[in-house]
Amino acid sequence: MAQYSKLQEKDILGILSEYELDLLGYEPIEQGVGSSNYFVRANRQQYVLTVFEIDHNRVVNICKLLRLLEEVEFPTARIQKLANGDALTSFQGKPVMLKPYIPGQVIKHLDENMVGQVGGVMARLHKIPSPDYLPDEHIYGLETFPHLLEIGIDHAYEDWLAQKYELLRQKIPSGLPRGLIHGDVFWDNVLFEGKIFKALIDFEEPCHYYKVFDLGMAVVGLCTEDPRVRLRKVRSLVEGYQSIRVLEESEKETLQLFVEYAAIATSSWRYWKYNIDTPTPEKSDVHYEMVNIATNAGAIPKAEFMNTVFT
Repeated sequence: MAQYSKLQEKDILGILSEYELDLLGYEPIEQGVGSSNYFVRANRQQYVLTVFEIDHNRVVNICKLLRLLEEVEFPTARIQKLANGDALTSFQGKPVMLKPYIPGQVIKHLDENMVGQVGGVMARLHKIPSPDYLPDEHIYGLETFPHLLEIGIDHAYEDWLAQKYELLRQKIPSGLPRGLIHGDVFWDNVLFEGKIFKALIDFEEPCHYYKVFDLGMAVVGLCTEDPRVRLRKVRSLVEGYQSIRVLEESEKETLQLFVEYAAIATSSWRYWKYNIDTPTPEKSDVHYEMVNIATNAGAIPKAEFMNTVFT
């Protein structure tokens, strides 16, 4: 089970001393997938302090990627260097990163124009050459499904996931474009100032993977409501994306499948997270929200999806 770090004031003071910063105040932020986060005020500046609960080498690679994204001026978080010039320190053996806070808001329901702005930024990301230190699989992608199929906690869900696993293995074609992807473009990882895009944050699941998977995940994260896929928002996402990078025909043909895949993958992560890794009774059924989105995405007539999104 994951054990998230709970920092006391003395712990934060000790960490900030390595940056030669004086603490003015702090408060916890809801934990991420593999991290504990704190909003910190120091030296009249604001920061986000992250204690990672994941493999150290993975954090090193995240750090490398953020440096690369800074070099190409991609709009995301920057790393605050320690006084000695290093990018990472540690707390109880766990890697720690400090990032200047980015002013902005997360907005759950983006309008079509805002979704289009995110699409354009995603295309910019996908045009950046993928560094060779990123994994070739998504952290909760298709390759991880078999590990959940015989857990025995929710037999109906595990049977459904097994069926979807076989479906995706059969339907995903070979040769789809791969590259650097964010892997988790949900509304709470996108910052806006008013209605103007500010930053894409939380690069904790980057990988070298299908670019259309990233778009599918963005549809799930930005273009769904209770649990329907809003095709006009999908159209805006795609139009914004194609203003920077034109999709190949194979990507257009499989986007609907990858929306379903992204919802299935997210359901599998939620099932693992709240039933196995960190059992949380009040969240033990939240994977069914994504089951419903996957079911809705798969049920849209192909002609309706293609005509609405691409013509």
